[in-house]
Amino acid sequence: MVKEERRRAAHVLLLDAGNAFSDSRSARGKVIVEAMNLLNYDAMALGDRDFSLGLEDLRQRIAEAEFPILSANAMLTATGELFAKPYAIKGIGEHKAAIIGLTNPKAALMAGGGSITVLDPFETARRYLAELGEEADIVIVLSNLGLKEDKRLASEVEGIDLIVGGNSRTVLNPPLRIGPTGTIIVQAGYHGEWVGKVELSIDEKGKVTSYKGKTVLLGPDFADDPEMRTLLNASK
Repeated sequence: MVKEERRRAAHVLLLDAGNAFSDSRSARGKVIVEAMNLLNYDAMALGDRDFSLGLEDLRQRIAEAEFPILSANAMLTATGELFAKPYAIKGIGEHKAAIIGLTNPKAALMAGGGSITVLDPFETARRYLAELGEEADIVIVLSNLGLKEDKRLASEVEGIDLIVGGNSRTVLNPPLRIGPTGTIIVQAGYHGEWVGKVELSIDEKGKVTSYKGKTVLLGPDFADDPEMRTLLNASK
């Protein structure tokens, strides 16, 4: 499906809202990183369950990733430094998109030992939106907060064009648009069973003028990708 979308459209971003590494069958996330590298992901947010790997293994997965893994609000308690990059800037034609990662506050419990402090995601979003105003004309938030909090974020924080959500494992079909901010929310279940697709029409000023989206069930109509099958067979 990803290959077909890239053949069809000139500007495609492949994004993930987190908890991709928490499956214990995936060699502590290593196979997942390899698969996401093969898929040529553009960005991923850190989810709360990703921190169940432990900080050292999670650092290793971030180092292995050929794409940015983001969290603007997960902080090392001992130093006050962010655990990961807060955002990435991606070119989309003549536009620049800021992609901000927000981690669920439960990550502090998953990491254990008080090693991680998770800053308030709403205040964090406001702060980075103010900082990124000169760098990007489109703002995408990869949110691991869950749908209830995504709706609140979309309602209370202006300037977000799109929220790619996770954690609550919701299949949104079609996407939501929240007034009066106009923020669009998408979410596509979990375990890779569904892929969410949203198409945005953007004017020269970076304003979203229209959108359409759906979730696609990756059922038997989709044949195994040969490259991915080779990778998975080698990992057994």
